[in-house]
Amino acid sequence: MSLSTKHLLAATFGGLLAFSTSLTAASPLDLARRASAEAKAGVVLAGADDRDIIRLLPPAGGAGSGGAGAQPPSGPDLPFPPSGGGSVPGGSLRLSGKSIKVPISFQAFPGNPAASFIGIRLDGVSDEATASALGLSNESGVFVVDTTPGAPAAQAGLRFGDFVLAIDDKPILQTSELVEAIKGRSPGSQGTLSVWRVGDDGTGYLHELRQIADRGSTPAMMFLARLYTNGTGVTRDATEATAWYKKAAVAGSTNGMLLYGDALATGSGTVKDVSEGHRWIKKASDAGNVAALFRLGRMYRDAEGVGRDPLEAVNIFKKAAEGNYTPAMVAVGLMFEGGGGLEADHFQAVQWYKKAADLGDAEGMAALGTMYSTGRGVEKNYATSATWYIEAAKRGQLLAIHNLAYQYDKGLGVDRDPNAASGYIYHALEQRYAFSYQQMMQNSRAWSKEFRKSLQQRLVNGGHYSGTVDGSFGRTTFDAINALAQVK
Repeated sequence: MSLSTKHLLAATFGGLLAFSTSLTAASPLDLARRASAEAKAGVVLAGADDRDIIRLLPPAGGAGSGGAGAQPPSGPDLPFPPSGGGSVPGGSLRLSGKSIKVPISFQAFPGNPAASFIGIRLDGVSDEATASALGLSNESGVFVVDTTPGAPAAQAGLRFGDFVLAIDDKPILQTSELVEAIKGRSPGSQGTLSVWRVGDDGTGYLHELRQIADRGSTPAMMFLARLYTNGTGVTRDATEATAWYKKAAVAGSTNGMLLYGDALATGSGTVKDVSEGHRWIKKASDAGNVAALFRLGRMYRDAEGVGRDPLEAVNIFKKAAEGNYTPAMVAVGLMFEGGGGLEADHFQAVQWYKKAADLGDAEGMAALGTMYSTGRGVEKNYATSATWYIEAAKRGQLLAIHNLAYQYDKGLGVDRDPNAASGYIYHALEQRYAFSYQQMMQNSRAWSKEFRKSLQQRLVNGGHYSGTVDGSFGRTTFDAINALAQVK
């Protein structure tokens, strides 16, 4: 199960479709507390054109140095392990359900009457073992996380636990396909969703899921753990999540070993025990789990339960990268960029970022964009940096969205478009991106007046601002930004 949930309610910014990502394992950012610390930690580059470009580079010494993090995260701290990581104990156990047809109405999208929405949050299935355990015949279909009260999906009876398999008999393979299909429907029109349903309601769904988990299905154990990790359909409960990870680990799931080990190492939902966490993570990596190799490399990079050893870390990352695990490629690039105790080698950093970017990794794309926008390891080229930022922005990568906004506002490598820039920043603020928040609260005058007026107008349209749209940021504008970013 892919762990970043794609909201159906999408917004178009500067001609790009960007979807919000939530329900990640990472806790929500405390923006007001972290923004100033991040600015002090060296994430803003010096130079007239680069002062508002944020890099992917972590602080010197890594996460284990005890200082405030310099890298505002755009996703879970630990990327979810890929499928195909070895045997899957209990893989023959499946949920029993039924296929139903659900009539659905399409309503005009708020603020964009030409597009439609149905009010639903979704998650994709990207793992064959998980799909099988959930009763699906293949990896197609999207998981219904929840629905908006009163919206068409809720009125049609869709609920947590449902899987949407097709729209008007056209198969749906991933969340983006359903998003595009619904967005393209005429507001007021009707359609039919093909749905796979287990249980009579959300409670019944969880009961059935627990039953096959108790009978030994490790994919069901892992799925339950992620539901409790993210608070999806249940109350967020780190202790319950860790208990399910432990059950999966003991039953032989290498992903369970990894995530139970990670919980022990970080003290999430259990008493912190870094040595025991290291043992479980090492056990998973020895079994060939590439995500566990990546996590093990971080332990050596950051002196987490072991002595800091940058060379060992980069060698472990490279082993994971050989399995086409793109987060490990980005990690190697970061170390060569100077973020993990190695002597900086920007040329090698670019090569590793390019490997990840070419495989579709949004973090690699964003990192490659920063290398081109700052001229490190390559000749500075804003047009190329914008190309990579655009691709990363399409995938919801917030660092790229912020930097792309800056380039649109200044006309760096793209036609100058302050309105497009404000759209990107509005989206980043909506997603509570710490660096964009800090920039708007502390450095808004570095952005053009046209940008500031456009952002104010977007705040008006969003119901957050009722002041004058004049490009002058005062207390009323800052209050509106706080409201958008949900800063208390």
